[in-house]
Amino acid sequence: MALFFRQCFTAALALAVTLSTPTWGADPTILRVGIGGLPTQKGNAFSNIQSPSILVTGGVFDGLTRLAKDGAIEPWLATSWEALDDLTWRFTLRDDVVFSNGKPFDAAAVAHTANYLSGSGPQLEGLRRDFRFLSGATVVDSHTVDIVTKVPVPMLPRYASVLLIVEPGAWQSMGVEKFSLTPVGTGPLVVESWEPGRAITRANRLSWRPMQIDGVDFIVLPDPSSRVQAVLSGGLDAAYQTAPEDFDVLQKAGGHVVSIKDGSVFSIMLQFGQDRETPLNDIRVRHALNYAIDKQTIADVLLGGLTSVASQPAVREAYGFDPTLSPYAYDPERARQLLSDAGYPDGFTMSLETSGGGTNGRSVVQRVADDLGRVGIQMDIQQKPVMSFLLDFVRGRIEADSFTLQWGAYPILDSIQMTNINSCRKSQPWYCDDDIQPVIEAAWTETDPQQALDLRRQVMRHYHEDAPGIFLHENIGFIGLSPRTQGFDQTFGYVSYESVRLH
Repeated sequence: MALFFRQCFTAALALAVTLSTPTWGADPTILRVGIGGLPTQKGNAFSNIQSPSILVTGGVFDGLTRLAKDGAIEPWLATSWEALDDLTWRFTLRDDVVFSNGKPFDAAAVAHTANYLSGSGPQLEGLRRDFRFLSGATVVDSHTVDIVTKVPVPMLPRYASVLLIVEPGAWQSMGVEKFSLTPVGTGPLVVESWEPGRAITRANRLSWRPMQIDGVDFIVLPDPSSRVQAVLSGGLDAAYQTAPEDFDVLQKAGGHVVSIKDGSVFSIMLQFGQDRETPLNDIRVRHALNYAIDKQTIADVLLGGLTSVASQPAVREAYGFDPTLSPYAYDPERARQLLSDAGYPDGFTMSLETSGGGTNGRSVVQRVADDLGRVGIQMDIQQKPVMSFLLDFVRGRIEADSFTLQWGAYPILDSIQMTNINSCRKSQPWYCDDDIQPVIEAAWTETDPQQALDLRRQVMRHYHEDAPGIFLHENIGFIGLSPRTQGFDQTFGYVSYESVRLH
C-alpha cells in the first residue's frame, strides 16, 4: 500500500513539475545538469577539486595526468614523465594542444601554474594546500618541464592529475577574480556567463578533446527530489544526488542512472585515548562495534546494492589498498561477547555528531544506531547543519564520542592521504598511535614502488585491526539521466564531457 501511494504521489508530482518547471531554454544540443550549488570561487582552477567546483573546472581545465577508473595514472597533457632525482620530475608535454583563446599550451604554462602554487597567494585556494611541497618549475624546452619539490614526493605523477593548467597571459592580464569569471583552459568547456543559480558553458572548439554537443548548463536546484522531477519533466538531463528510491521511476520514464565514486570510504570515527575516559579505549569494544553492524544490508538496501562494504580506510582503486583484508562480518553474538569480556555486558551510551551527508547518509546513520542498539549500545545522534559540522571538524571542536567522516583518498587516490588528519601528523589529533607512525612517515617518502606499496598495506592492516573507526562502505553517488542523455560518466570527480551525446 505504501508503495502504491508513493507511486501515485510521484506521478502527480511529475505531472505538476511538467506543467510548472521551466525548460531553461531547452536547446537540443545543450546538456542541462542539476546540481545543489555553484562553485563558490566560480572558475578558479585552484579553488578545490570537490563537487560542485570540479564539475565546472574539470571541464574547463586539464591536468598533466588523469586517474583512470581502476586508479591507474594515464597520460593527459603530459605524455610521459620520469624522476631525475628525489626532488625533480621531468614531464614531456603534448605538442598539439592550444588554450581556448588560441594561445599554445607549452612548458611555460605548466611552469607558471607550478610557480604560482608554490608562491604566496590566497590561502582559500585548496590546491595551494595540497601542493605545499612544491618548490617550483623550470622550462627545459617548449614541451619539456622540470617540476621541483621541497621534499621527496614519489606520488607527484598522481598529484599532477589535479595540477590544472591555466593560460598564463590571461591569468596575468585579468587577475584572479576576473579570470575566474571567464577562465581560459584547454578542456572541452568555456564559461560563457555566471547567472544567479546558473552557470552557462559552451563547447571549446579548439580543445584537443572537443565535445559532440554545443555546451553544458549547470542549474541549481537545492532539493535532490526536485532535480529528479525536473529530469522526468524534461527540464534537466542530469540530476546529481539521485536517491536509490528514485531509480524505478526514472527507469520507467526511459531514463537511467549512473553510479559514481569519489574515492572515499563512509566511516564513523571513534574518539578515544589517554585523555578520554571511555569504553572505546578498549580494543574489544571497538571490534564489537564493527561486528554489531550489518554493513552488507546497508549497502544493499540503502545504496541500491551498487557499492562494496569497506574492509579498510581506502577504496579498492586507491594505491596501497590491501586486497587480503576482509570486512568485519556481521556477528551480533560475537559483539555481545566482546562487550561482556570488556566489562560492558549491558552496553553503554555513546554520542555521534553528523551532518547526515552522503547518499542516504541520515538513513545509514540511523541504521547503524539501530544495529548497535540490538547489542546494548545506545547512540545519541547529534545532527548538525553541514557548515556547522565542517567548522567543528576543521577547528577540532567535535566533543562527541564519534562522528561521521568521508575517509578520502583524494586528490590522488593514495590510501594514506587521510593520515594527514587521521594520525599523529595532525596537530591535536583525535587518533595518534606512535607504533604505526614511523611506517606512515616512511610510506610518504619511499621511492621504491614495491616498498611504498608494502608500507601502505601495512598501514591499512593497522587501521583495520586497531579499529579507530567503523569503516562502513565505499562512498557512492548516483546521477539520474534523461532518456536523451548518453555517454555521461564521471571518474573521481571528472566528467568526460567530450563523450556525452544527446538524442
